[in-house]
Amino acid sequence: MTTLINSETVDRPGLYHMSEVAYHADPCPLPSLSRSIALKLIEESPLHAHAAHPRLTKQADKEQKNDRTREIGSAAHAMLLNQQTEICVIDAGDFKTKKAQEERREAQERGAIPVPTPDYETVLAMVEKARRVLAESEHEALRAIASNEPIETAFNEVTACVLDPCGGWTRIRMDRIHVTRPRIAIVDYKTTELSVSPEKVKNTLYNNNYHFQDAFYRRVIRQIFPEIDRREMALDFLFLMQEQSPPFEITVAQTDRAAQSIGSKMVSASFLLWRKCMAENDWPGYPSDIVTAEFPAYLDTRWCAREIDDPRLQGLGFDPMPAFEHKPYEPIKIVEPV
Repeated sequence: MTTLINSETVDRPGLYHMSEVAYHADPCPLPSLSRSIALKLIEESPLHAHAAHPRLTKQADKEQKNDRTREIGSAAHAMLLNQQTEICVIDAGDFKTKKAQEERREAQERGAIPVPTPDYETVLAMVEKARRVLAESEHEALRAIASNEPIETAFNEVTACVLDPCGGWTRIRMDRIHVTRPRIAIVDYKTTELSVSPEKVKNTLYNNNYHFQDAFYRRVIRQIFPEIDRREMALDFLFLMQEQSPPFEITVAQTDRAAQSIGSKMVSASFLLWRKCMAENDWPGYPSDIVTAEFPAYLDTRWCAREIDDPRLQGLGFDPMPAFEHKPYEPIKIVEPV
């Protein structure tokens, strides 16, 4: 049976039930590596990772931006996963009036998710559609989401902390983890104003480095459940994507083997780089050398096609100005035989 440790601080590896505030403050005994910090390490620089880490650099208080798209997503997330978070319905069509803005601020201050009446109706429609679709899923973890009843094998907003052999303390926070024998499933629920057609989702997954998230989470969970590497349990990572506008369509996606392989390499590099930076206390930024921007092949192809096909570029005559060359042409010297 899987049990969660109820604590706002971490004293041993395991699965924790803690607040989102405690998680983002880094509750581990030593500064820990999270997925977002790891991605900054390799996609930006160690200096960016150091500046964003709550235990390495004092973070300025960030004012929460009012974003209806985000609030709709948060409310749908809370309702679909049966969270205890309060959804505060504002009796207004939007947040343009001072009264609605004040009610929104008060709700945010007490940790509630404020949504005006039309947005709340949207959330209800989204959740109703999600449960209807997921109830017919072939995957047990998705069918479980459709149920309103508590399920002993499913846990929401779970923090997992481990002592990684390369990176020291490491932490992740999962929307949902479903633990049964012989399969574990991590479900990440995302909502969007954009299309979640299967083709669009494929681009979204990789353009947003979700394959990195997949590999990072897998690395942590494998250390909590060693049965996975012993092939006694399987591990799935499912991205549950839903549109915020009618008909509130859903696509459930998972990365393929190639993405998991590249994601694993990226994650491994981030752990090794984190270990090096922590050990040496050296956090380099961008290179100081001049960077040569490599011309993309697709732009070359696009222009060559225009030269051939665009009627406006035909019959323009000859340009007497020669193209610039860093090293002008020199004839090959003929060496006489000795």
